[in-house]
Amino acid sequence: MTSIEAAREGRHILVYTDGSCHGNPGPGGYAAVMMRMDGSDVLKKRKPILGYVAEETTNVKMEMMAVIAALEALKPDEQEPIVVYCDNDMIPKAMNEWIQGWIANGWRKSNKEPVKNRDLWERLVAAAEGKIVEWRWVKAHAGHPYNEEVDRLAQAQKEKARPAYYGFAA
Repeated sequence: MTSIEAAREGRHILVYTDGSCHGNPGPGGYAAVMMRMDGSDVLKKRKPILGYVAEETTNVKMEMMAVIAALEALKPDEQEPIVVYCDNDMIPKAMNEWIQGWIANGWRKSNKEPVKNRDLWERLVAAAEGKIVEWRWVKAHAGHPYNEEVDRLAQAQKEKARPAYYGFAA
């Protein structure tokens, strides 16, 4: 058991997410893996949440879509705490520190510039509403098995998007 899995005791839902893009921008894919846990014990097998976008997108948008899709896949009134790990630290920082200020400032950052990807941030806030969510960062490409798994899955989804984006058959 790694320190990440030991970070929460009791029943909870563990979610790892990643996004990938061919070019940046370019076609992209996203993946999340969810597990119902009791401490470090997996209660239900992994549930992958997968998708891709065959139009111009970015790595950040794909990572956000992975989190959104995972939270939207849960019951709206989910009572178990949810621990979301992202290897893009912007999402945990935004959800832990910045989002309330952005909303209070009319979706503007402290420098008065509009928040990028507002539509996705609003969707993420809505998906998290009513749920107990802990937002955490995990270092990318550092050998953590769940992070490596969602990275591989997001890469595979990105490859599904490429044919339509570049105008050739799969």
